[in-house]
Amino acid sequence: MSNFANPTLAAVLDENPEIRSFIYQQIVDFERYVTPQTMISVAVKDPLKLRSKLEAEGQNISKKKLAKMYRISITLKEDDTQLQEEGLHEDIFEAVKLAKQKLIRKLEAIQDQIISHQERVEQINQALSNTNIH
Repeated sequence: MSNFANPTLAAVLDENPEIRSFIYQQIVDFERYVTPQTMISVAVKDPLKLRSKLEAEGQNISKKKLAKMYRISITLKEDDTQLQEEGLHEDIFEAVKLAKQKLIRKLEAIQDQIISHQERVEQINQALSNTNIH
């Protein structure tokens, strides 16, 4: 891909327009979770800055191998709310997919909590409205 140790997203996209198309395809999957006001950003971050975190988690990836990896961050932001996830992989396409999958799982968990809460409120309201006097 790029000759840079930690390329910027602009440099990667300039070098390979397929990546831009792929990112746009992946972003489409967020449509059901966002509003028109939601800002979606994709960034390439320095994978070496994860080294101590990965070691603490028991993942001992050599500095040389880590330097060859792509660390992709996808962020959804609206007003004061922000959700972000990252993907780390030797292949930039896989790194984008991993970040997207993590963010989708987070969004689904939030959606499940909201739906579950709404269902409980509806059940309580229904129970309160069906009071029978014997």
